[in-house]
Amino acid sequence: MTSLFQPILALHITAGLITVAAGILPILSRKGSRLHKASGWVFVSLMGVMLACAWVMTALHFNAYFAALTATATITVFSGVRVLRRKRPDLRQTDRARAIDWILTLGVLGVGLWVLALILLGRAGPNPVVSGALVYAALTYGGWDLWRFLRPTAWPFFPDLWTYEHLVKMLSAYGAVMSAFSGNFLTFLPTPWSQLWPTLVFQPLAVIWVLSRALRRRRDLSPA
Repeated sequence: MTSLFQPILALHITAGLITVAAGILPILSRKGSRLHKASGWVFVSLMGVMLACAWVMTALHFNAYFAALTATATITVFSGVRVLRRKRPDLRQTDRARAIDWILTLGVLGVGLWVLALILLGRAGPNPVVSGALVYAALTYGGWDLWRFLRPTAWPFFPDLWTYEHLVKMLSAYGAVMSAFSGNFLTFLPTPWSQLWPTLVFQPLAVIWVLSRALRRRRDLSPA
């Protein structure tokens, strides 16, 4: 198993370092532009490689923190992309959740609950605070998606909801990448802040972005 673990770890680290750089462009580029779409797919592809390696490593050598981080990053990037195919469930049956959406979401929730149990039992390793924050994120995103799957046109649905979901989830996915990068390479920062600061930065950024878009949307809809 060790002979398999090391090359997968090397690929995971390489993909992760490239992802840290590649993720900046879709954030800064104009939303909906060709550059945004192209750079976004590069980011998602790199995330796919990195997460595939992460799940294999989790299976080979389980670590509660790493499992929670992988679960959170998986649901944010996967759901952040899949929501682009679920824009108008009120108009099209094909824009509703498919089997793959249910399977992945329930799987992530299962991992989140498992790590939560390990935290409560005192068996989550040396970073229970960080693991707990990641579990909270995984369960929150998973619970949100289940509600959207079960009641796709119920509150808080509106025609542009997918835009906000995509924005928040992809920013969270990049935040998860930065948490891993910072925790491993920015070692001059004290623990657990070296792993928590990306969450403290990107979550408020997502909220500010959502509020600004909501205000702009309200202004556009208001009568002149």
